[in-house]
Amino acid sequence: MVTLFFSVQLLGVIVGRFDEAKFFSWAPYDQISYYKIEAFRQGQNLSSETIRDRYHISPKGRENRSIHNIISIVRQYENSYGKGENVNITISYTINGHHSGTWTWPEDEYDRK
Repeated sequence: MVTLFFSVQLLGVIVGRFDEAKFFSWAPYDQISYYKIEAFRQGQNLSSETIRDRYHISPKGRENRSIHNIISIVRQYENSYGKGENVNITISYTINGHHSGTWTWPEDEYDRK
C-alpha cells in the first residue's frame, strides 16, 4: 500500500514536469508570468471591472504558477458561461522576463487541446 502511494506521487511529479498547467503534482512552478487580459464584445472594449467580475481574476497582474492557469480560467468560462457571447480575448504575457507571447480567444482549431 505504501509502495502504491509513493508510486502515484512519483507519477504525478513526472507528469507535472511535462504538463503545461501542472495541476495536482508536486512539480515546482518555476515560472513567474506577468499578464494582461483584453476583451472585446461587439467591438467595445470590456472594462477592467467587467473582466474581473467575469473571470474572478485581475485583468492585469502576476501569476506565480504557469500562465496556462490564467488561460485555463478564461477558456473554461468561455466554453461554459460565456458561450455564444462572441467575446474576443487577448492575453499578453511574459514568462520569467524573457519569453513573451499572446493567447487569443476564440482559438483556432489547431490551438485546441
